[in-house]
Formats: sequence, structure tokens, C-alpha cells
Amino acid sequence: MPQIKKSKLRTEIEALLEEKGLVLEEKVSVMNLESKEAHYFDDYHEAMEFLKGKKGRWYITTPGLRSLKDRR
Repeated sequence: MPQIKKSKLRTEIEALLEEKGLVLEEKVSVMNLESKEAHYFDDYHEAMEFLKGKKGRWYITTPGLRSLKDRR
């Protein structure tokens, strides 16, 4: 899939968010609520495939904002 060029406004907003310690996360996150283990996927289907057969309490997040200190 070709990379979409960001508008000047979007670039400015992302820079402001980064100054505040936030970044836009474009991936689907899957987190284990007990161990705090986290995995990131390009789409929901990949996340669901990963969760097949997993035990424990897992949480799926949609793309959105994430703190820079959590970025891996």
C-alpha cells in the first residue's frame, strides 16, 4: 500500500502531540491485563488470529493516541 503524504496541518498536530509526549498509533494493540504484555498488529484480523488459544484476560484497542513512554 503506498504511503499517503501528510498535510501540513497533520504534521503540525503530530509535532504538538509529540511535544506533549503523545504519538498517533496506527496499529491495533492487544494487551494482557495480568502481565502487561503488549503486541501490535496492522489489522483486527491479525490480532484475532494471535489471540486464538490464548489464556487470560486480553484487551484489544483501536488505533489512536499512545504515550511516548509506552512506545516500544
